[in-house]
Amino acid sequence: MDDNVQRNGKNVVIDICDDSSNDDGNDEKRLDELTEEEVYQMTFDMHEDGETFYNAYAKVNGFSIRNYNMHKDNAGIVKSRKWVCSKEGYRDTKYLEREDRIRGPQALTRVGCPAVFSVTLERHSGKYLVNNFVSIHNHSMIGPHGVPFLCSHRKVSSSDKASANTMHKVGIKTSHIMDFVAEQSGGYESIGYTQKDLYNHFTAQRNIEVADGDAEGALAYLCAKAENDPLFYYKYDVDEQNRLNNLFWRDVTCRTDYMCFGDVLIFDSTYRTNAYRKPLVILVEVNNHFQTAIFGCALLTVETVETYTWVLERFLDSMDHKKPVSVMTNEDKAMRRAIKTVLPDVNHRLCKWHLKKNAVSNVHVPGFLIDFEKCMSMSTEEEFEVAWKNLSDD
Repeated sequence: MDDNVQRNGKNVVIDICDDSSNDDGNDEKRLDELTEEEVYQMTFDMHEDGETFYNAYAKVNGFSIRNYNMHKDNAGIVKSRKWVCSKEGYRDTKYLEREDRIRGPQALTRVGCPAVFSVTLERHSGKYLVNNFVSIHNHSMIGPHGVPFLCSHRKVSSSDKASANTMHKVGIKTSHIMDFVAEQSGGYESIGYTQKDLYNHFTAQRNIEVADGDAEGALAYLCAKAENDPLFYYKYDVDEQNRLNNLFWRDVTCRTDYMCFGDVLIFDSTYRTNAYRKPLVILVEVNNHFQTAIFGCALLTVETVETYTWVLERFLDSMDHKKPVSVMTNEDKAMRRAIKTVLPDVNHRLCKWHLKKNAVSNVHVPGFLIDFEKCMSMSTEEEFEVAWKNLSDD
């Protein structure tokens, strides 16, 4: 926003400093001297200017603001916006009455403050007019030393980000950067942001760098592995925008283990712990020492029949098309259809762990799970049929 706004056709200088007001005859006003009537007479070229004004007004008066709502027309033009005091409303009772709470609730910060500021678009002038302003608060204001730590007044400027990035790249710790900035600014209350804000900035910067280079880095790493190991195998495909889509890889140890212990293949895609929450498919089995043996891994974009089919085809290609005798999976329907397409002659069984999980979720009979586990552990089909009939009759 410019240094002034329109009021009754005159420029009103908005001075957010704590200096005394001017007495030179000009129509100048400090923010903490504005009356409700004068605020109602203001107009703004853009709705963002209204937010800038109200945030500046809140800063000199000792409170913080937050967005309440925004309304747009069919063309996407903002018709109105409303901001409220950060202490507006009350915390929902469902967060206070939770019976499964492990830790105590945080201190209440909302006290139903009625302060509000909103603007609406005047079509013929294209200006935003103030249509609601309440200056009354039902809580005490924050003192000058505490205002810089309020949420809406904390912001890391572009120049501060650039300076902090330079120091961070040469190994200076974040806490030391804050100490340096505080020394230059005349105290922590004069910085305009907190150490947590700086940590968040570095985290966001690191995520951007990872997002821009992770695919290239992963492929470069796998390519280097393949150059050093002729038996290393990896394949990938891309989408319409030439972005990495699906990725499969396995090393020579995976191939050796599969040739020895590949009669049963466990197809698992329950892991989603990577930064993008993408399915990581792991093809595993247990060796003769009851140790987990990994046959291959795949990172997918989505869990569909097509992607699972792609993984199985790449897996068989990497293992000289040797097929397992049995495949164990969870109850995923897309996975089941992919196995039926690529491995039609292979026995498909459900994982024991998932069967137990479903039994616990759907059968609420005392002692059922113990008897159900005994059925699954029977050594012959005849023993299972007898045990299952007895369990079903009970």
